Amino acid sequence: MAINKFSLDVDQRAERKLLITVAEWRNNTNPSQYVLTESKPIDWETKYTDYYTQSAGTPPTYSHVTGETAPTWVASTYYMGVDRTIMGKRTPDSSIEYNVDSETSTDILGYNYTDVNKTQPQQSFDPHLILGGDKFSEKLNDIRKRNALSELQQFTMYIITAFVSKTVSSTTYYETERHTGCTILYESIGGEDNVNFPLTAYFSNNITNGFVDKLSDDFTFSTSVPA
Repeated sequence: MAINKFSLDVDQRAERKLLITVAEWRNNTNPSQYVLTESKPIDWETKYTDYYTQSAGTPPTYSHVTGETAPTWVASTYYMGVDRTIMGKRTPDSSIEYNVDSETSTDILGYNYTDVNKTQPQQSFDPHLILGGDKFSEKLNDIRKRNALSELQQFTMYIITAFVSKTVSSTTYYETERHTGCTILYESIGGEDNVNFPLTAYFSNNITNGFVDKLSDDFTFSTSVPA
């Protein structure tokens, strides 16, 4: 398989804003986005009314699944409601740290070999300021107030490398990796002049590689693009 090339001119530097981290979480009542489910959800039989069907129109409308029992699952039919946020607003410096677990040994000929066992990627955001209209901060603060710690492990994270792209029929698709089952931990709340809510995102390494069609939070993620 060919390596995807950077969509940059020779020696052009990739700007930091072209490496984008997005957090996504479930919203079953008033979501801002709807994601077409790719396989039968594990809670389909008991929580089918948390999912949506789409009705034709411009823009399309979405309605909760109804009925006394769960309908038969049909692929590419039901949607999950989610909210998303592009991480890093008001954070001046943040990098993905891979925390590589490696082991180096020397054989009897004197050659060194390094075995890479795993990576544990994480990304910290400090400061992460409380801002009006920020649904993500509202979500984390609600989890904090309820001490609902298990909900901190239910995020999906996207790493968009916007410096690797492909344009098809005037639409540009940006290479993206999606991590499901990620954990986001808040570290403190407070500060001197403004309320800071620093946090760290721990990526799951449960990765699906694909593309997004926008660099805003209303993108559609897909595993392939048109030829």
